[in-house]
Amino acid sequence: MVNKSSFRFLWMGQSLANCGDVFYIVGLITTIYEATGSATYMALVPFFITTSRFVSGVIAPLIIDRTRLKLLLAYSQLGKTIIILLLAGFSSIFLSSNTIFLIFLFVIVISFLDGWANPASNALLPKLMEPNDLVKANSFLAILDQTIRLGGWPVGGILVAVVGADNVIWLTFLLFVASTIMMALIKDNDDDVMMDKKQKKLSKWDTLKEGWVTIWKTPPLRTISIVDFIESIANVVWIAAIMYVYVDQVLQTSEQWWGYINSSFFAGLMIGGFLSLKWSHLVNQHLVMFIVVGAFLVSLTTLIFGLISTPWMALVIAMLFGMANQIKAVAQQTTTQTSVAHRLLPKVYSAKDAIISATFGVSSLSLGYLTDLFGVRFTFLLAATLLFLSAIFVAVNRKDLKLNK
Repeated sequence: MVNKSSFRFLWMGQSLANCGDVFYIVGLITTIYEATGSATYMALVPFFITTSRFVSGVIAPLIIDRTRLKLLLAYSQLGKTIIILLLAGFSSIFLSSNTIFLIFLFVIVISFLDGWANPASNALLPKLMEPNDLVKANSFLAILDQTIRLGGWPVGGILVAVVGADNVIWLTFLLFVASTIMMALIKDNDDDVMMDKKQKKLSKWDTLKEGWVTIWKTPPLRTISIVDFIESIANVVWIAAIMYVYVDQVLQTSEQWWGYINSSFFAGLMIGGFLSLKWSHLVNQHLVMFIVVGAFLVSLTTLIFGLISTPWMALVIAMLFGMANQIKAVAQQTTTQTSVAHRLLPKVYSAKDAIISATFGVSSLSLGYLTDLFGVRFTFLLAATLLFLSAIFVAVNRKDLKLNK
């Protein structure tokens, strides 16, 4: 049953939480650098975030089975709010080079709670919207997400410069409070969550693996998850560590061009979100085509990006990559949400998040090493090859993506 007011509370709460997430990371990294002067300590932040979210994604099904999605979303955000309050107080009073390790405990707990919130949010959406409106809803959420990701970092940097890192963390606390209120106002009318007898009989091990088993036994989910796995490896080429090398060695321009390319990439994501929103009916009718064509376009643009040496062309190709990637992602997200029962969807998302977190973390180190060893062009050619293999795979298995509507 459609619940527009609950969808509004969902996207507002999620947007406030996403803003807070960006601001808190900006403020935290600045605080850590001011306390230690160490780039290594700063690099540990994304490492702990990735590791914690992986662990959370693995054990999330145990929590999902015992809590309604709306409550899980609200409780996880409330937990993040409490932790960010403790972090703000700690960093304002007790932080020094000798106590810096305690900061990472806060990071681990916040990321762990995020590992519950993301599957709950993604799985809740199909319960609030009609199936034919899912593409439109996913596109709208993608636009919001990319807007925050595009604007959050520079805005966060400006706020740090104007009011200081500690106050930015306090601002995050206020955003989290507002987000928690929004999450609490969601009405999940479709979820009585009277767990059936079969579900109650599942052992903890069966509960943990249910999402993974569902992915493997459901052809659309299996195909999309394999594609996600390959793309998680290949898309590491867009992280800052590799892009800095690309700008220096291939484009041979100043490091400012990394910012330009990054902005162009995110602008492409936003344009792709607007296009899929405008043509949502078309995307909804041809989900498989958009996934297959998008996969080949993502591979092609990555290949061209790795081969060219002209800065302005790099901006154009980065934007085209973002557009193709976003439209494909909306189609894949909608396919995932409509190919499995609501009860299993949060467990499916938990398993997918765990796969992507682990793969991205390991691939970041591996491709960074290969870049040092063979150069950044090799890394982009490798990524393009992986994406091409992924496109071939999804094209061959495109019949598995068709849903029985």
